[in-house]
Amino acid sequence: PELYDLVRKSDRAAVPPGSGTLVELLDACGPCVILIDELVAYARKLYGAKAPMAAGTFDAVLTFVQELTEAVRASKDSMLVAAIPESDIEIGGEGGQKAMEILEHTFGRMEAIWKPVGAEEGFEIVRRRLFLPVHDEAGKMDVCRAFSEMYRQGGADFPIECKEMAYLERLQACYPIHPEVFDRLYGDWATLQRFQRTRGVLRLMAAVIHDLWIRQDASLLIMPGSIPLDNTVVREELTRYLSEGWNAVVETDIDGPRSLPYRIDAQNSRFGRYMAARRVARSIFLGSAPSVREQRVRGIQDVRARLGVVQPGEQVAVFNDALGHMGDRLRHLYSSNQRHWFDLQPNLRRTVEERAQQVSEDEVEEEIKRRLRTMRGRADFAGVHMCPGSSVEVGDEQTARLVVLAPNQLYRTVSSPSPAQEAALEYVLTRGQAPRLYRNMLAFVAPDAERYANLVQSTRSYLAWQSIVEDVDALNLDAFQRKEAQESSKTSNNTVNLQIQETYCWLLVPIQDGTEPITWEIRRLSQGDNFVTMAASQMRSSELLITKWAPGLLRMELDRWLWREQDYISIKQLWEHLCSYCYLPRLRDQEVLLDAIKEGLGSDEYFGYATGITGGGRFLALRLGDTSVLPDDNGFLVKAEVARKQLQQEAKEKPPADEKPPTGKTPSPTSTGIIGGGGVPPAPPTPSPTARKPRRFHGSVELNPTRLTSAAGQVADEVVQHLTALLGAKVTVTMEIQAEVPDGVPDDVMRIVTENCQALKFKAQGFEKQ
Repeated sequence: PELYDLVRKSDRAAVPPGSGTLVELLDACGPCVILIDELVAYARKLYGAKAPMAAGTFDAVLTFVQELTEAVRASKDSMLVAAIPESDIEIGGEGGQKAMEILEHTFGRMEAIWKPVGAEEGFEIVRRRLFLPVHDEAGKMDVCRAFSEMYRQGGADFPIECKEMAYLERLQACYPIHPEVFDRLYGDWATLQRFQRTRGVLRLMAAVIHDLWIRQDASLLIMPGSIPLDNTVVREELTRYLSEGWNAVVETDIDGPRSLPYRIDAQNSRFGRYMAARRVARSIFLGSAPSVREQRVRGIQDVRARLGVVQPGEQVAVFNDALGHMGDRLRHLYSSNQRHWFDLQPNLRRTVEERAQQVSEDEVEEEIKRRLRTMRGRADFAGVHMCPGSSVEVGDEQTARLVVLAPNQLYRTVSSPSPAQEAALEYVLTRGQAPRLYRNMLAFVAPDAERYANLVQSTRSYLAWQSIVEDVDALNLDAFQRKEAQESSKTSNNTVNLQIQETYCWLLVPIQDGTEPITWEIRRLSQGDNFVTMAASQMRSSELLITKWAPGLLRMELDRWLWREQDYISIKQLWEHLCSYCYLPRLRDQEVLLDAIKEGLGSDEYFGYATGITGGGRFLALRLGDTSVLPDDNGFLVKAEVARKQLQQEAKEKPPADEKPPTGKTPSPTSTGIIGGGGVPPAPPTPSPTARKPRRFHGSVELNPTRLTSAAGQVADEVVQHLTALLGAKVTVTMEIQAEVPDGVPDDVMRIVTENCQALKFKAQGFEKQ
C-alpha cells in the first residue's frame, strides 16, 4: 500500500504518473518483471471515445506505455514483456492499427526485440493447456525411440533431418503430438493473414484431441494424418482461414464418407486396414492448403507426406500405393516433381475422363493399329503383316510369315474357338476367294481378351490427353496445366506402347495330325521389348519354326510321308510340300532345306542327289556321299539304297582303263550325261546328213488357277526338265494370264496385283475396262 501511494493521485486522475515516479516505484520493489498481455486490445477500446473514462484517454494510455518503457530502462533491476498480436484479424480496425503503430515505435526506441511465437513455444503452450503431465515416462520414451529408429532405417522414405538425434528430442518435447503438426501450422498456416498462432492452434488442437478421444483412437502420436477432417468443428477451424470452396474439396477429395479416399480405403482391404488413403490426403491437405497458385513451388514433398502418416510397424509401400491410386482419381489433387497439393480449381483429370468417354471404339482400334504398323523388326520371318484388313493382304509365298491379328480378333482361353482362332483359320485356308497353297508358312500373334480392356482404357486416356495438348489455347490453361498436359500425354503414350506388348501375348501356330483337320499349337509369349522377336524365339525353341535342319530329320520326314511309294522326289516338289502341309515341319525358307540337303550329301546314309531322270528311270549325274555337290531346287533326292544300287551297277558297266575303243570310233570329248561320274560313255553315232532332227519345240497348255503351283510343277517336271537337260538347249517359258471379273476388280486387289507384277518384273501387265 505504501508503494501505491506513489501513484495514487495519478491513478485517480486517470493520467500517467511520469517516468520519474515509475523509476522510484520499480527500484523500491525490484527485482521486478512486468507482463502485459492484450495491450493493443486495451488501447483500441479507448480510441475515439468522446466522454472521459476511468482508464483515461487513448493518448493517455499510449503516453503511459512510453513512460513505462523509459522507466524500466532507467531502473536498476526490472524487465518489461508485452505481447502484441501478429495477425490483422487480432489487431482490429483503425484504433488497433493506430495503437499498434505507436506501440511498435515506442518499444522500438528502446531497442526492444519483437519475436513471434515459434513452433518450439507452441509445443509448450499446447501441451500445458491441453494435457496433464505424462505419467508413463518409460512408455513415452519407447514411442519416441520407435519413431526415431523407423526414420533412421527408412532411407530415402523420410526427410534427412529426421535421422538426427535432435529430432528425437523434438519428438520427446512435442509428445503426444508429432512435430510435423506444429511445423505445418507454424510454418505454412501462419503465413495466412487471419491465422492466429496461439488461439487458432489451441482451438484446432482442442477440437482434434476431443474427437480422437471420443473415437478412442489408438495411434502412437497425433500426426497430420490423424487430424479428422470429417469432423465439422475440426474442418471449420482450418477452412475458416482459407478462401471459399474448400469445404466442398474436403468432402469430395480428402475426408468424409462421401470422399473418394474413403471409397478407396473401403474398396481395398490393404488400404482400409490403415485408412491409408484418408491419412495421406489429410497430410497433403495440412501441408499444402495454405499455398497459393502464384507460388513457384507448391505443395509438400512426398517424404513430408509420408512423415505425416507412417507409424512404427506400418508398411511405407501401402501409403505410396494409396497415393498412386488417389493421383489417378482425385479431381483436386495435383502432383509434380514428387510434390503434391490440393487446389480449389479441378485438375485436368475430369476433362480427360469426359473426353476419354467420347472416344469411339473405332478410334481406339485405329490408334492401336497405327502403332502396330509402325513397329520395326522381322526377326526370323520373311515378312510381318500387321493387322491385315483381309486374307488377300497376306501373301501366299514360300517363306515363313507372321500375321499380327487386329485388335478385335481376341484370344479367349475360356471359349473355343475364340475370334482369334476363327480369323487365323480363315487366313490359313484362303487368300481372298481362292484357297491358300502355302498354309504351313503362317503363324499368328493374337491379343489377350482380358488385357485388351486395359489397353482400350489407356488408349482412350492417351487420345484424350493428346486432344487437350492440341486445345491448350482454347481451354485457357495456365503454365502448370500446360506442363501437366504435356507430361501426362507423354506418360500415357508410353503406357499404351507397353500395354500393346503385354496384350499381344498369344502365339497361334497351325498344326495337323496327318489328314486330320487343322488344329492350333497355342503358346503364351514371355514379356519382352518386342512380341515379334519373342514369337520367333518361342517358335525356334519349340521347333515350330526351323532355321537349321539336320539331314537325319529330313530323311525321317521323307520316309514317313513323302517317298513311301517311290524312290525319289523332286527338291522343288519337296519344298512345296513343306510349305503346304501343316503336318510337316515348318522351315524358315528354302535355304534351310538346301543347307540340310548339302549337309546330308556329305554322308551316304541319308540320300543321293541327281540332276535329272531319264525316261527309263535312270538318274543323271547321280551323287552319293559327295560334299562337292551344290544342290538346287531343280535337282532330285534319291533314296540312299537306290542311289547306291545304281552307282554299283554303273561301276560294273564301266570299261577297264586300258581298254581301247572300237576301230573308227573316238571317245566323246565331254562328260555330259555321265551317270555317277564313273567315266566317259561311248560317243553317239554320227547322224546321217539326210536325216534331220527337229530343232525347236513349242507348246501351250491351260492350267487350273486353283491348283496353279502343282500344275505348273508337273509341266516343269515332265516337259521343261527334259528339254533343259539337252546339251546347248535354250528354253524359254512364258506365262500368260487372262482374267475376267464380271463384278469388277476391287481397288485393293488391283493395287496388290499391280505391285506384285512390278516386283516380279512382268514385261506387260494392266487392267482394262470393257
